[in-house]
Amino acid sequence: MTKVMVAIASGSEEIEAVSIIDVLRRAEIIVDVVSIEANKRLDIVASRGVKLMADIHISEIDATNYDMLVLPGGVPGSEAFRDCESLIAMLKQRNAKQWLAAICAAPAVVLAEHNLLGDAAVTCHPGFQQQLPQNQLSLDRVVVDQPHKLITSQGPGTAIEFSLALIAQLKDQDSADQVAAPMVLA
Repeated sequence: MTKVMVAIASGSEEIEAVSIIDVLRRAEIIVDVVSIEANKRLDIVASRGVKLMADIHISEIDATNYDMLVLPGGVPGSEAFRDCESLIAMLKQRNAKQWLAAICAAPAVVLAEHNLLGDAAVTCHPGFQQQLPQNQLSLDRVVVDQPHKLITSQGPGTAIEFSLALIAQLKDQDSADQVAAPMVLA
């Protein structure tokens, strides 16, 4: 069974976090919502004041059990990810089979900051694009770099599209299309 970790922190972007969790679960992908908060706190207040509850704390997971590690964006959520030593260690130690996905500020604030992009093609929120290596920057809404097993996207308005791209890589395009159809996307 396919299993994904979606990290959350106080200040994570709620549209992105909830869209990713919801859309992946529609594809019958197991999703663990993982808090990085201090004192093993599972509840967070997202960037626009929405309260979210994680399934588990980062101190209680083994990152090697996941097929994909996903970072929603938002500020200060992405900054919290950037500063979380245990999360960064997991991202740096991911194995060759694991996908990494990040949206909005996270590709720049977390991945670029910790040299986790390699030479992959990448995108992020337009307000953070100057923080990415310009020779790797794509202006596409969602960028799937298969050789590097990296998927990035631009922001809340691309969250569903991003989530469907995750399904397409974890399962197949047919599965992504089956999830998209009843969602009445434009």
